[in-house]
Amino acid sequence: MNAAARILRIFSFALVALVLPVASAAAGPVRNPPAHLDAADAPESPLDLLSISFGQRGTELFLHVTTAGDWEPAQLSGAEGRGLCVNLYYGNLPTPRARLCVFDKGANKPGLSYARLDPFGQAVENRIIAATISRPDTRSLVAAFEPSTANLAQGRYSWQAESSWSCADPAACHDLAPSGGNVIGRIRPLREPRCLGAASRNPRRRCSNRALRLTVMPPPSEALLTANARCAVISMALPYTCQFGVRAAVANRTVALVGDSHAAHWRGALEVVAQARGWRGFSLTRSGCPLSTAAPDLPKARRASCRQWRRAVRRWFGRHPQVRTVFVSQLSSVSVRTPAGSDRSEYQIQGYIRAWRHLPKSVRQIVVLRDVPFSTDESPLCIERAMHNRRRAGFACAVARSTAVRRDAAAIAAQRGPPRVHLIDLTPFMCSPRLCFPVVGGVLVHKDKTHITPLFAGTLGPFLLQRVSRLLR
Repeated sequence: MNAAARILRIFSFALVALVLPVASAAAGPVRNPPAHLDAADAPESPLDLLSISFGQRGTELFLHVTTAGDWEPAQLSGAEGRGLCVNLYYGNLPTPRARLCVFDKGANKPGLSYARLDPFGQAVENRIIAATISRPDTRSLVAAFEPSTANLAQGRYSWQAESSWSCADPAACHDLAPSGGNVIGRIRPLREPRCLGAASRNPRRRCSNRALRLTVMPPPSEALLTANARCAVISMALPYTCQFGVRAAVANRTVALVGDSHAAHWRGALEVVAQARGWRGFSLTRSGCPLSTAAPDLPKARRASCRQWRRAVRRWFGRHPQVRTVFVSQLSSVSVRTPAGSDRSEYQIQGYIRAWRHLPKSVRQIVVLRDVPFSTDESPLCIERAMHNRRRAGFACAVARSTAVRRDAAAIAAQRGPPRVHLIDLTPFMCSPRLCFPVVGGVLVHKDKTHITPLFAGTLGPFLLQRVSRLLR
């Protein structure tokens, strides 16, 4: 979608909001971990803990702290006895073995640090962790980060928040929450409300949640502006790389995701796979430029830029022999410049096969993710109207499968390609034999006509994990 079309789409949503009367929205499911309330028991400390929520949301760990008083990051100092932390416990050990603490990373901006502790509570490792942090007000903090940054793998752990402030009576400025003891948590590949998104179409187990019948998350008016799943930028030089999955120090395999923007929107699903299997992932994507030797039908300058990106991708793989598995995906309706006398369809198929053969032998598996069904230009308005009229948008605005599911030359190529090429098709989680649904399990499938929302992509993750696990035994 170009910039003009994007602006027009946003304007149309604003117009709908003015035309349609405000309707009471269906109460959506709660995705955040539960909040633990704490009594005012550290009266002389602004960090007296009133509420804390900590646990998994999606693939990330989510932290929300609210205190009784106002505080600034610049006031926090472990050396001076002013701290706001979450203690982590492993197994049945009575003492914390790790600690997450808020600190001032400069200019009074909050950061999050990790400390690994010995059995006596002394730090043996300290590092800053990558987290998305915000402060809704001067008494609260919200953070999200991936579990491996806190050395948390799949399985059980427990936690308790702790705050302290420097004052004459240390007992009056120290707080633990919940005051009743540790909270037990568990890291899973994905944690979401029951039957959310693709889980509602699990072919192995029927899943129904009445709370999701009228829910649409996110609404179409917000979806267009949502970014793809988190990816830490490594280099802005060609071929534009960013990193997802677990951190390098704990990864047991390195994978890559390559293709156009239709590869990028799969990152939410691959994040689930990477967290579950302990993978570090690199994302190499270029809008409008699939991994193929066939030239895309683009303006001259963009076509030249695509050629440069493809050459850079091949060089990148030469420098990264540790990448053993590559995931590829691309827009199924991409048009190519076909040489005179060549069959367009066959030329497109062979373009993918040749590009995959150019990948080095160090790449042992190439997994082709079939492109997703398409939405329509009318779907967002239809969904908004269905929401207003309290109708089930997924069924009211369903599209014929014959219209939504397009021929995918890469999927055909995968069935003809070298033995290391495999195909994964998750279309059944979006479509029945006759219809494709714009809302599945309370989650909006598309953010625009051809790209899926990061939330829906995440709910596809457990099912992608099942198929990947069968391929990579």
